Amino acid sequence: MNEKERLLAVLKGEMVDRPPVICPGGMMNAAVTEVVQGLDKNHNVDLKAMVEAARKVRELTGFENYGVPFCMTIEAEPLGINVNLGDKTVEPRVTEYNQMDLSDIENSYSINPTESGRMPVVLEAIRELKNENIPIIGNITGPMSTATSIVDPLKLIKMLRKNPEKAYEFLEYVTEYSIEYIREMIKAGADVIAMSDPTATGEILGRRNFEKFILPLYKKIVSEVHHLGKNIIIHICGDAKTIIESLDTIGADALSFDSIVGMRFAKGKLTTKLMGNVNTQLLQEGPKERIKSITENCIKSGVDIVSPACGLGMSTPIENLRVMTDFVKGRR
Repeated sequence: MNEKERLLAVLKGEMVDRPPVICPGGMMNAAVTEVVQGLDKNHNVDLKAMVEAARKVRELTGFENYGVPFCMTIEAEPLGINVNLGDKTVEPRVTEYNQMDLSDIENSYSINPTESGRMPVVLEAIRELKNENIPIIGNITGPMSTATSIVDPLKLIKMLRKNPEKAYEFLEYVTEYSIEYIREMIKAGADVIAMSDPTATGEILGRRNFEKFILPLYKKIVSEVHHLGKNIIIHICGDAKTIIESLDTIGADALSFDSIVGMRFAKGKLTTKLMGNVNTQLLQEGPKERIKSITENCIKSGVDIVSPACGLGMSTPIENLRVMTDFVKGRR
């Protein structure tokens, strides 16, 4: 099987020769320093550099996919915030939130993924990366994390309790234009959508708020991706144990968790396919034999797709990532 056939087969519940080993992009970024140091321009902004970085990630690390973009600020950037666009070794980050009322934000900004901010760069990168053998993963940021990149997170979380209708309306607004972005990604050639929503963890929201505010939005996103004939992977950070059964109801094709969630525990709770979850600190620091051991343990625990547990530190050595990817491919 080629890399695209293998990943798509797993997500469809079909038999494969071995698990795929991937790092989707977005929050789960594998464009570490060794990968991007030879680029002429910032791969978070420049089209040519973004495409080159996606290709180099696969070639140098052994991950079996292309994934763009390499940060989590793209959906929020056009909504009146300030973003430091970083450079080759520093990821973009929000430096100032929008101070407007939520209703005013909704009425003041109209997002068109083919024109707004860096979204068109990502779409063109997908078009350039499109091929027959290597899966392209289009990355989006989940609605809670996008919303809390637009406005102060504490402000929005307080509103979930004090003014839940207004907070949910804003989350719906974010979800709607994110779905438009997904549609354009798929139109451009994305084979799989990956959504990361670190602020939506059970540790921050609690099970009740997650089920009330976030679960319906996830179901809407998953339904649209499936309507368009594609598969979706959802990654949740932190301790997701309290919401893991809720996540199993959204219809995602695979769920990904941070290393705090044991894979055997998750496998016992889920009918959804499982992706993960080699500890990222271990991948950064080694030792190599321990990386092999943890990777093997993930496979024995029943993961369907092997991947890092979360975003990789920029100083993660390529040789450590190759230990993981080579092990999965049988080059032990």
